[in-house]
Amino acid sequence: MTTILFVVIILSLFLASYLLARKDDNILDLQQRVEFLEQKINKKLVSRLLFVELKSVNSVLDTLNNCFYEIDKDGDYDVETEYRLEDVTDEWWDALAQSQGDLDIVNKIVTHLNKPN
Repeated sequence: MTTILFVVIILSLFLASYLLARKDDNILDLQQRVEFLEQKINKKLVSRLLFVELKSVNSVLDTLNNCFYEIDKDGDYDVETEYRLEDVTDEWWDALAQSQGDLDIVNKIVTHLNKPN
């Protein structure tokens, strides 16, 4: 009887250790997820300081580098689609002209680029 009781206690300890280890794993997974989300939020906050959305041409303006990126279907900008004002078409300017606010932003960039140093 004592042997069976001893085995039951040992198995109970192993089971409790296993469950506590899984709980710790879940906590670590949750902490990693929170850190990931915080990094993502911080990245978006910083990018909002550097990027201005131009809805009329479905793009964002990178104010640091004076270039544009297209916005994908998820609302994120795609760095693979970089283009500059020299690359835009007449249709792009026509679409931009539909929004006075967007046009004003781009005109400020054009004025800034044309200023003598």
